[in-house]
Amino acid sequence: MIRTIADLLSVILREELPKLDKSPIKHAPTIGEMYEGLSSEILNRALPDGLGLRVVSGFACNSQGCLSGELDCMVVRGDGEKVPYTDLHVWHVKDVIAVIEVKKNLYSAELRDAFDHLKTVSAIERPYYRGEDAELDDPDRSAAPAVRTFAEMTGRIVRDAEELAALPHEEEAVFRALLLEQVSAIRVILGMHGFKSERAFRSSIVDHLKQNDGNNGFNPTDFPQLIISGGYALAKTNGRPFMAPLVDGWWPFYFSTPENPLRLLLEFIWTRLDEAYGLGREFWGEDLEREVGRTLLSFRATRNDGKIGWLARTHEVDNEALNKLPVTGQWSPAFVEEEEFVLLVKLRQGGEVRFDDPEIISWLESKGIEFDDVRNRLLRTRLVASSGQSLELITKECGLGILPTGEYVAAENSSGRLDRWISRRIEALSKRAPDEGLA
Repeated sequence: MIRTIADLLSVILREELPKLDKSPIKHAPTIGEMYEGLSSEILNRALPDGLGLRVVSGFACNSQGCLSGELDCMVVRGDGEKVPYTDLHVWHVKDVIAVIEVKKNLYSAELRDAFDHLKTVSAIERPYYRGEDAELDDPDRSAAPAVRTFAEMTGRIVRDAEELAALPHEEEAVFRALLLEQVSAIRVILGMHGFKSERAFRSSIVDHLKQNDGNNGFNPTDFPQLIISGGYALAKTNGRPFMAPLVDGWWPFYFSTPENPLRLLLEFIWTRLDEAYGLGREFWGEDLEREVGRTLLSFRATRNDGKIGWLARTHEVDNEALNKLPVTGQWSPAFVEEEEFVLLVKLRQGGEVRFDDPEIISWLESKGIEFDDVRNRLLRTRLVASSGQSLELITKECGLGILPTGEYVAAENSSGRLDRWISRRIEALSKRAPDEGLA
């Protein structure tokens, strides 16, 4: 469904955008309003019915009365306050799902301006997501999604301050960043037109980062979750929805793609709505194709005199190499061995898998297998993580299957994706010529 709606919105954009581009109006504020209006129309069509969501323009505020800069589009819930004699609204930041800064053209200058403008939202969110706002009572402040993302990224489960303090400092910083990402509004820069190549787009954000080397406001949480420039996008791997495992303490947290930018926009917003409301399996459709991101920026936390900072690493790729990379790929579950499958079944049934369990160790030794090898293979599936001396499932719904070929598969199945994949796989196997067999 998400791909179908994204394609539909792209058609609308292709039809309506040329009309605005050809408009004889030269008044800059009016031109801005036209493109903001088109963006609001696209967003309204993308929101599920029945959730009481609206798309408005105006300001975000906190309980101390601090205001953000004027925002082109906000996806909001609950009640806001209309600014007298205008079409603008003021909405408490706790009820802002997403903010979108709209640009007719997004090049380097506009990128810097939009980047800085969205920071005004982050500034008023701090009392909210740092727990300084005593009036807040919001279920969205649950840390559970961030805990799960961190477990997927590192293979470690963190449930309390003691476990957090025991982490290496670079992992602790990532965990805290994920908590901020969990509760803050989705920040998007939407450029209707922009860079002619993916490489030029990538270079613009790298140049912006280098020009501000050492300045405050350029940590991972300060970057927008999504930046769209014409047909290209830069997206953040904060686990909602995209995730990238840490590599030697480095977080590959920003990637580029020429995949339909509106699909990415829907994925960010719908993931947040699914966490808050539970959209149901039907919203995600087949969900058997995944974006192949091209890593642009990696960050690693450092500690100096007790203060946390971030080192940035850029991943430069020339146009020829980018053009050779696939845009999407077919999703596949984890193929596991019989030993991992048995332990996953035990975990799914509520059993315990401990590193020092003599029965499990003896069983594996009888098969000539080291427990550490099985544990490491299980951790690589991103379906389990370590908690003390135990392995625990970190899935919403752990799906398991045995194929007619005798192969064992496992995957997150909360959207029904594994069920659909297995159905397709069995159908494909059944169409093979009889002499091919199932091997």
